[in-house]
Amino acid sequence: MSSLLHRWIYVWMVCCSVVLAGLPSLARASDESLHVVFVGNSYTYTNDLPMLFRALVHSQTPERDVETEAFVMPGGFLNERWREGVVQHYLKSNQVDVLVLQEAGGWLRCAEHRALRSTFACTDSLRTHKRYAEFAAKRGGRTVILGTWGADVREQASISRVTRRLSKAIDALPADVGEAIIALRRLDPDATLFVDRILHPTPDVSMLAAIMLYARIDGWLPEARAVALSQPLISVTALPDARLPLSMQYSTLPRAEFAGFSAERMAMLRQAANTALTAHEP
Repeated sequence: MSSLLHRWIYVWMVCCSVVLAGLPSLARASDESLHVVFVGNSYTYTNDLPMLFRALVHSQTPERDVETEAFVMPGGFLNERWREGVVQHYLKSNQVDVLVLQEAGGWLRCAEHRALRSTFACTDSLRTHKRYAEFAAKRGGRTVILGTWGADVREQASISRVTRRLSKAIDALPADVGEAIIALRRLDPDATLFVDRILHPTPDVSMLAAIMLYARIDGWLPEARAVALSQPLISVTALPDARLPLSMQYSTLPRAEFAGFSAERMAMLRQAANTALTAHEP
Protein backbone atom coordinates (compact mmCIF):
# COMPACT_ATOMS: atom_id res chain seq x y z
CA MET A 1 0.00 0.00 0.00
CA SER A 2 1.42 3.41 -0.95
CA SER A 3 2.43 5.96 1.65
CA LEU A 4 -0.08 8.38 0.13
CA LEU A 5 -2.91 5.93 0.69
CA HIS A 6 -1.73 5.30 4.25
CA ARG A 7 -1.83 9.04 4.87
CA TRP A 8 -5.32 9.37 3.37
CA ILE A 9 -6.65 6.58 5.58
CA TYR A 10 -5.09 8.21 8.66
CA VAL A 11 -6.68 11.59 7.86
CA TRP A 12 -10.05 9.92 7.24
CA MET A 13 -9.90 8.12 10.61
CA VAL A 14 -9.02 11.35 12.43
CA CYS A 15 -11.94 13.15 10.80
CA CYS A 16 -14.31 10.34 11.72
CA SER A 17 -13.17 10.41 15.34
CA VAL A 18 -14.00 14.11 15.54
CA VAL A 19 -17.54 13.49 14.29
CA LEU A 20 -18.10 10.37 16.36
CA ALA A 21 -16.97 12.18 19.49
CA GLY A 22 -20.37 13.86 19.61
CA LEU A 23 -22.42 10.66 19.27
CA PRO A 24 -25.03 9.87 20.37
CA SER A 25 -26.38 13.30 19.56
CA LEU A 26 -29.30 15.18 18.08
CA ALA A 27 -27.15 15.55 14.91
CA ARG A 28 -28.74 18.81 13.78
CA ALA A 29 -27.63 20.66 10.66
CA SER A 30 -25.21 23.41 11.66
CA ASP A 31 -27.28 26.11 9.93
CA GLU A 32 -30.68 25.16 11.41
CA SER A 33 -32.34 27.57 13.80
CA LEU A 34 -32.12 26.43 17.39
CA HIS A 35 -34.13 27.18 20.52
CA VAL A 36 -32.67 25.79 23.77
CA VAL A 37 -34.24 26.08 27.22
CA PHE A 38 -32.20 25.56 30.40
CA VAL A 39 -33.67 24.50 33.75
CA GLY A 40 -31.27 24.49 36.69
CA ASN A 41 -29.64 26.56 39.39
CA SER A 42 -26.46 28.56 40.05
CA TYR A 43 -24.31 26.04 38.17
CA THR A 44 -26.18 27.17 35.06
CA TYR A 45 -26.60 30.90 35.60
CA THR A 46 -23.10 31.59 37.00
CA ASN A 47 -21.19 32.93 33.98
CA ASP A 48 -24.48 32.75 32.02
CA LEU A 49 -24.14 29.35 30.36
CA PRO A 50 -27.03 30.07 27.95
CA MET A 51 -25.21 33.18 26.68
CA LEU A 52 -21.90 31.29 26.39
CA PHE A 53 -23.68 28.61 24.38
CA ARG A 54 -25.06 31.22 21.97
CA ALA A 55 -21.62 32.82 21.63
CA LEU A 56 -20.06 29.42 20.90
CA VAL A 57 -22.63 28.63 18.22
CA HIS A 58 -22.12 32.03 16.59
CA SER A 59 -18.34 31.50 16.58
CA GLN A 60 -19.01 28.50 14.33
CA THR A 61 -21.87 29.87 12.22
CA PRO A 62 -22.30 33.64 12.71
CA GLU A 63 -25.56 33.81 10.78
CA ARG A 64 -27.27 30.97 12.64
CA ASP A 65 -30.46 31.85 14.50
CA VAL A 66 -29.99 30.71 18.11
CA GLU A 67 -32.36 31.51 20.95
CA THR A 68 -31.98 30.48 24.58
CA GLU A 69 -34.04 30.87 27.72
CA ALA A 70 -33.47 29.73 31.29
CA PHE A 71 -35.43 29.13 34.47
CA VAL A 72 -32.94 29.16 37.32
CA MET A 73 -32.46 30.13 40.94
CA PRO A 74 -29.89 29.52 43.69
CA GLY A 75 -29.95 25.98 45.08
CA GLY A 76 -32.91 25.01 42.94
CA PHE A 77 -34.08 21.45 42.34
CA LEU A 78 -35.81 20.29 39.18
CA ASN A 79 -38.89 19.02 41.02
CA GLU A 80 -39.44 22.51 42.41
CA ARG A 81 -39.49 23.92 38.89
CA TRP A 82 -41.87 21.17 37.78
CA ARG A 83 -44.33 21.89 40.58
CA GLU A 84 -44.34 25.60 39.73
CA GLY A 85 -45.39 24.79 36.16
CA VAL A 86 -43.68 27.81 34.61
CA VAL A 87 -41.35 25.73 32.44
CA GLN A 88 -44.22 23.60 31.13
CA HIS A 89 -46.17 26.75 30.23
CA TYR A 90 -43.16 28.09 28.33
CA LEU A 91 -42.70 24.81 26.44
CA LYS A 92 -46.37 24.85 25.47
CA SER A 93 -46.17 28.43 24.24
CA ASN A 94 -42.89 28.23 22.31
CA GLN A 95 -41.28 25.93 19.76
CA VAL A 96 -38.36 24.51 21.76
CA ASP A 97 -35.81 22.19 20.14
CA VAL A 98 -33.75 21.19 23.17
CA LEU A 99 -34.48 21.13 26.91
CA VAL A 100 -31.37 21.11 29.11
CA LEU A 101 -31.88 19.78 32.64
CA GLN A 102 -29.36 20.52 35.40
CA GLU A 103 -30.20 18.98 38.75
CA ALA A 104 -28.84 20.42 41.99
CA GLY A 105 -25.08 19.90 42.06
CA GLY A 106 -24.15 16.28 42.59
CA TRP A 107 -27.62 15.29 43.77
CA LEU A 108 -28.06 12.58 41.12
CA ARG A 109 -25.54 10.41 42.95
CA CYS A 110 -28.32 9.77 45.48
CA ALA A 111 -29.36 6.90 43.19
CA GLU A 112 -26.17 5.04 44.21
CA HIS A 113 -26.26 6.03 47.89
CA ARG A 114 -27.64 3.24 50.09
CA ALA A 115 -29.33 5.60 52.53
CA LEU A 116 -30.73 7.99 49.94
CA ARG A 117 -31.78 6.03 46.86
CA SER A 118 -35.16 4.97 48.26
CA THR A 119 -36.04 8.38 49.72
CA PHE A 120 -38.79 10.45 48.11
CA ALA A 121 -36.35 13.27 47.32
CA CYS A 122 -34.19 10.91 45.26
CA THR A 123 -36.92 8.97 43.48
CA ASP A 124 -38.84 12.18 42.78
CA SER A 125 -35.75 13.72 41.17
CA LEU A 126 -35.44 10.76 38.80
CA ARG A 127 -39.17 10.85 38.02
CA THR A 128 -39.02 14.58 37.37
CA HIS A 129 -36.32 14.10 34.74
CA LYS A 130 -38.62 11.60 33.03
CA ARG A 131 -41.61 13.94 33.25
CA TYR A 132 -39.66 16.77 31.63
CA ALA A 133 -38.29 14.52 28.87
CA GLU A 134 -41.74 13.17 28.02
CA PHE A 135 -43.27 16.65 28.11
CA ALA A 136 -40.62 17.99 25.72
CA ALA A 137 -40.89 14.97 23.41
CA LYS A 138 -44.65 15.44 22.99
CA ARG A 139 -43.88 18.90 21.61
CA GLY A 140 -41.13 17.76 19.28
CA GLY A 141 -38.17 18.59 21.52
CA ARG A 142 -35.31 16.50 22.87
CA THR A 143 -33.76 16.53 26.31
CA VAL A 144 -30.12 16.77 27.38
CA ILE A 145 -29.07 16.06 30.98
CA LEU A 146 -26.26 18.41 31.94
CA GLY A 147 -24.13 16.24 34.23
CA THR A 148 -22.69 18.23 37.10
CA TRP A 149 -19.42 17.73 38.96
CA GLY A 150 -18.24 16.32 42.25
CA ALA A 151 -15.66 17.20 44.87
CA ASP A 152 -13.40 14.24 44.02
CA VAL A 153 -12.92 11.48 41.45
CA ARG A 154 -14.98 8.91 43.37
CA GLU A 155 -17.94 11.24 43.76
CA GLN A 156 -17.66 12.25 40.13
CA ALA A 157 -17.68 8.63 38.98
CA SER A 158 -20.99 8.09 40.79
CA ILE A 159 -22.57 11.25 39.31
CA SER A 160 -21.42 10.28 35.84
CA ARG A 161 -22.74 6.71 36.06
CA VAL A 162 -26.18 7.87 37.17
CA THR A 163 -26.23 10.60 34.50
CA ARG A 164 -25.54 8.04 31.77
CA ARG A 165 -28.05 5.49 33.08
CA LEU A 166 -30.79 8.05 33.59
CA SER A 167 -30.23 9.55 30.14
CA LYS A 168 -30.61 6.14 28.55
CA ALA A 169 -33.71 5.31 30.59
CA ILE A 170 -35.60 8.46 29.58
CA ASP A 171 -34.27 8.75 26.01
CA ALA A 172 -32.21 11.84 26.78
CA LEU A 173 -28.60 12.64 25.99
CA PRO A 174 -25.88 13.00 28.65
CA ALA A 175 -23.57 16.00 28.58
CA ASP A 176 -21.13 14.88 31.27
CA VAL A 177 -19.33 18.07 32.20
CA GLY A 178 -17.82 16.45 35.29
CA GLU A 179 -15.76 14.00 33.26
CA ALA A 180 -14.67 16.83 30.96
CA ILE A 181 -13.47 18.76 34.02
CA ILE A 182 -11.33 15.79 35.07
CA ALA A 183 -9.83 15.70 31.58
CA LEU A 184 -9.16 19.46 31.67
CA ARG A 185 -7.42 19.14 35.03
CA ARG A 186 -5.05 16.57 33.51
CA LEU A 187 -4.37 18.78 30.49
CA ASP A 188 -3.87 21.93 32.55
CA PRO A 189 -3.06 21.17 36.21
CA ASP A 190 -2.77 24.87 36.99
CA ALA A 191 -6.23 25.78 35.73
CA THR A 192 -8.66 27.33 38.21
CA LEU A 193 -11.87 25.36 37.87
CA PHE A 194 -14.10 26.61 40.71
CA VAL A 195 -14.58 29.93 42.46
CA ASP A 196 -15.61 28.60 45.86
CA ARG A 197 -16.08 25.48 48.00
CA ILE A 198 -19.59 25.02 46.59
CA LEU A 199 -17.88 24.30 43.25
CA HIS A 200 -19.38 27.18 41.32
CA PRO A 201 -17.71 27.16 37.91
CA THR A 202 -15.09 29.48 36.51
CA PRO A 203 -15.67 30.76 32.95
CA ASP A 204 -13.48 27.89 31.66
CA VAL A 205 -15.79 25.29 33.18
CA SER A 206 -18.91 27.06 31.93
CA MET A 207 -17.51 27.18 28.40
CA LEU A 208 -16.57 23.51 28.72
CA ALA A 209 -20.25 22.84 29.50
CA ALA A 210 -21.24 24.84 26.41
CA ILE A 211 -18.89 22.75 24.26
CA MET A 212 -20.34 19.51 25.63
CA LEU A 213 -23.85 20.73 24.86
CA TYR A 214 -22.84 21.79 21.36
CA ALA A 215 -21.41 18.35 20.65
CA ARG A 216 -24.54 16.58 21.88
CA ILE A 217 -26.90 18.85 19.97
CA ASP A 218 -25.08 19.27 16.66
CA GLY A 219 -23.30 15.90 16.55
CA TRP A 220 -19.71 17.08 16.39
CA LEU A 221 -17.25 19.15 18.35
CA PRO A 222 -16.97 22.85 17.51
CA GLU A 223 -13.80 24.07 15.85
CA ALA A 224 -11.29 25.77 18.13
CA ARG A 225 -12.06 29.38 17.29
CA ALA A 226 -11.86 32.44 19.49
CA VAL A 227 -15.17 33.27 21.18
CA ALA A 228 -16.06 36.91 21.75
CA LEU A 229 -18.72 37.84 24.28
CA SER A 230 -21.35 40.52 23.77
CA GLN A 231 -21.96 41.20 27.46
CA PRO A 232 -20.43 40.63 30.91
CA LEU A 233 -20.93 37.32 32.69
CA ILE A 234 -23.55 36.83 35.40
CA SER A 235 -21.94 36.82 38.84
CA VAL A 236 -22.13 33.90 41.23
CA THR A 237 -23.77 36.31 43.70
CA ALA A 238 -26.80 36.83 41.45
CA LEU A 239 -30.23 35.84 42.79
CA PRO A 240 -32.50 35.23 39.81
CA ASP A 241 -36.08 34.08 40.29
CA ALA A 242 -36.97 30.84 38.49
CA ARG A 243 -40.60 31.90 38.18
CA LEU A 244 -39.47 34.39 35.52
CA PRO A 245 -37.44 33.77 32.37
CA LEU A 246 -33.80 34.68 32.96
CA SER A 247 -33.85 37.00 29.94
CA MET A 248 -36.36 39.24 31.75
CA GLN A 249 -34.01 39.69 34.72
CA TYR A 250 -30.73 40.62 33.00
CA SER A 251 -30.87 44.29 33.97
CA THR A 252 -31.15 43.42 37.68
CA LEU A 253 -28.36 40.85 37.95
CA PRO A 254 -24.76 41.62 39.05
CA ARG A 255 -22.23 40.95 36.32
CA ALA A 256 -18.46 40.68 35.85
CA GLU A 257 -16.42 41.67 32.83
CA PHE A 258 -14.66 38.87 30.96
CA ALA A 259 -12.48 39.21 27.88
CA GLY A 260 -13.64 36.06 26.11
CA PHE A 261 -11.83 32.91 25.01
CA SER A 262 -8.81 32.72 22.73
CA ALA A 263 -8.53 30.08 20.03
CA GLU A 264 -5.71 28.47 22.02
CA ARG A 265 -7.87 28.18 25.14
CA MET A 266 -10.78 26.86 23.11
CA ALA A 267 -8.49 24.19 21.65
CA MET A 268 -7.64 22.92 25.13
CA LEU A 269 -11.27 22.97 26.27
CA ARG A 270 -12.24 21.16 23.08
CA GLN A 271 -9.64 18.47 23.75
CA ALA A 272 -10.99 17.95 27.28
CA ALA A 273 -14.54 17.66 25.93
CA ASN A 274 -13.43 15.14 23.31
CA THR A 275 -11.83 12.97 26.01
CA ALA A 276 -15.06 12.94 28.01
CA LEU A 277 -17.26 12.26 25.00
CA THR A 278 -15.23 9.29 23.83
CA ALA A 279 -14.59 7.78 27.27
CA HIS A 280 -17.59 5.44 27.18
CA GLU A 281 -17.96 4.73 23.49
CA PRO A 282 -18.19 1.01 22.70
